[in-house]
Amino acid sequence: MLFLFLVLNAFISLQVNAAEWKTIIESNDEFTSTILPILIINTDNNKTIVDEPKTNAYMGIIFNGNGRLNKISDQHNHYSNQIGIELRGNSTQGFPKKPYTFETRDSLGQNLNVSLFGWPAENDWILRASYLDHTFIRNGLANCMSRKNGWWASRTQLVELVLNGEYQGIYVFMEKIKPDKGRVDIATLNPDEITEPEIGGGYIWEITGFQTNIGESRNLKFPKIEEAAPEQIAYLQQCDNEFRKAMSSKSFADSLVGYHAWINVPSFINELIVQEAMRNSDAYGWSGYFHKNKEEKINAGPVWDFDQSAGNSSYPDNGVVQGWMFSHPSTNNTPFFWPKLMSDPAFNYAVRHRWETLRQGAFHTDSLFAYIDSIAGLLAEPQEREFSKWKVLGTNTWRETSGYQQRNTYQKEVDYLKYFLSQRWEWMDKQLSQYENPYPEVVSAPTLLADDNLRVYPNPAKDHITIRFDQSELTIHQVSIYNNLGGQVQLLNNFHSSEMVSNYQINLAPQLKPGTYIYRIETTNNQVFFGRFIKIE
Repeated sequence: MLFLFLVLNAFISLQVNAAEWKTIIESNDEFTSTILPILIINTDNNKTIVDEPKTNAYMGIIFNGNGRLNKISDQHNHYSNQIGIELRGNSTQGFPKKPYTFETRDSLGQNLNVSLFGWPAENDWILRASYLDHTFIRNGLANCMSRKNGWWASRTQLVELVLNGEYQGIYVFMEKIKPDKGRVDIATLNPDEITEPEIGGGYIWEITGFQTNIGESRNLKFPKIEEAAPEQIAYLQQCDNEFRKAMSSKSFADSLVGYHAWINVPSFINELIVQEAMRNSDAYGWSGYFHKNKEEKINAGPVWDFDQSAGNSSYPDNGVVQGWMFSHPSTNNTPFFWPKLMSDPAFNYAVRHRWETLRQGAFHTDSLFAYIDSIAGLLAEPQEREFSKWKVLGTNTWRETSGYQQRNTYQKEVDYLKYFLSQRWEWMDKQLSQYENPYPEVVSAPTLLADDNLRVYPNPAKDHITIRFDQSELTIHQVSIYNNLGGQVQLLNNFHSSEMVSNYQINLAPQLKPGTYIYRIETTNNQVFFGRFIKIE
């Protein structure tokens, strides 16, 4: 009866024939059911998956809902259609358990946006092998922390994979970083958008030591380098170079002409907090992402790639708990601006303030350990199959830290992760508590403010700009406009502090020539915002 049911299920899918299903079952006698979703992938003619081009394949997903048992004999009820799949990663491609990226497609081979596991519909996905992280927790935890702090990071779903009839183990199913309303929420940049304001976004680039296509270890991801207009590449290079130039100057911390004018500070605070909380050995210089939207500043993130974090790599040291990764003497390729940002009292106090706020709630050890325990409990049975397939526990897989021989069970790996993180977070508590508030007369330092509270438009502007607050309790006390040299060229202070309005129109002085200007907005409760705008004829 089981074989007949499998044949019927394969016929319903219209993609997998009975012989292929018989091969799947016979080669996976011990894998009949799991609490995790099951992915069945079969490449055309059992073709080997390579790193470009994508290989045509069929994918079926069996998912009966959270907490429900999924049987390999069940119908492919969550997805049943074509995909294009290829290898992904750099050093990870060399390991026996392969990582993949794939796109969902329709029957004609065209991109097919689908909502998987309740996530926003898209067509680009990641299957992370997690061959080095034996807990399968580190990536999900780091991304969860970023989301708890209010920033998008790839959602994760643990699955079990059967590829061409062979059980492959546990994988971390993830969203791929890309411009999309449900992912990195920036505009899609078309090749013909080569003037302001359209050319201003959206860009996603990565700092990596593996390759660079726009210089300074920067690797442009979106738009794709081969599709980007020369003007767009030049624009992004100039924008990031101007930020670096500001960081190289003596006045890098100046609230008018320093880094405030170029970056969305809260996004850099989030990146640093998550990378340091996980003590990621690849932090900043190997999977350091940035993005920029139209009429907005440079944002750090999304956070990415934590397989070798939290004591899981002998690079750059042997699983040490102490020490900042942004200034580690033995790492390489970390951009110079990270340690310099932390040398600014306003920035490092903002990091302290945000960290201490998170530690009282979302980042409390008990809260984050509850996440870890939930994943460990979910994998109690699947991990036995994983490590029967891939015998890596207690072995020297790659860059193992001291004591790996004793971590010869899954639970011991989880216990080690929790011990390392508890020690790391206590160390950060003590270190960050030493940074003093450089604005003792102000409850919140200017750099603590999220730019999301404010919109200044149009940009470029001709004869006026409009200032809009998303928080109704914010009212303007004073607006100052400066040229690129830091000279004040216009001051407006005839605002009524008693008014509760959200939109202010500022008429630009007639003598302002076309060029780039910096605005400083001070509210009635002493909060300060900075930004740039371009004036045109």
